[in-house]
Amino acid sequence: MLDDHKQQPVMVITGTSKGLGYGIANYYLFNGFCVAGCSRGVSAITHENYQHAQVDVSDERQVQEWVRQIKRKNGSIDVLVCSAGVLNSFLHMALTPGSLLQSFLNTNIAGTFYVCREVAKTMLLKRSGSIITISSIMTQLHEQGTSAYSASKSAITEMTKVLAKEVAPMNINCNVIAPSFMHTDATDSFSDQYSVALLEKQTIKRAVTIEEVCNIISFFAAPESRCVTGQVIHMGLVC
Repeated sequence: MLDDHKQQPVMVITGTSKGLGYGIANYYLFNGFCVAGCSRGVSAITHENYQHAQVDVSDERQVQEWVRQIKRKNGSIDVLVCSAGVLNSFLHMALTPGSLLQSFLNTNIAGTFYVCREVAKTMLLKRSGSIITISSIMTQLHEQGTSAYSASKSAITEMTKVLAKEVAPMNINCNVIAPSFMHTDATDSFSDQYSVALLEKQTIKRAVTIEEVCNIISFFAAPESRCVTGQVIHMGLVC
């Protein structure tokens, strides 16, 4: 049996404990969505329409059980935003250990794959939905020290485009947002000099905001945008 959230659109967001995922979750809670979020740790969000689960998205079984729980509680999923990801190193390739590469593969690629796959199964049943993944403009800048990170984000883009073709007949669209520099927990650890250098490489030389990212999410997720699929929006950069 569904609970009181059944009349509200249901959005699933990964990585909601901090950063981009946290900002997206709060934005859509304020705008009337029921949000099901996850992170490896506890939630910092307290809202009557927020459902949190501690999930390691790189663990296939944990993801499967989490999505099943969301479906049991809410009946369906309307929108998925895959925002969980790691950005924990800018080592040159020659200095990057295999363990660090594996962390990017596990969370950014496998984690996104598992969540998209399980949510897509749910959306296929109701023949409707919108899937949005988060890449990065780093895939276009080819910045030194980002070989592992940029490779993982490029994989997300290709994965999303293939999925878009597979689920299009069922009225599900899949698109990618590639934000430019943002003020998050991860980027706040950058030196001022490095942050300024990154901004100088952008076309729009300022940080983008959560609200600007959510504006694109809302466009992709709108029922009127179902014909828009397999697209990548690069924020702050002419590609």
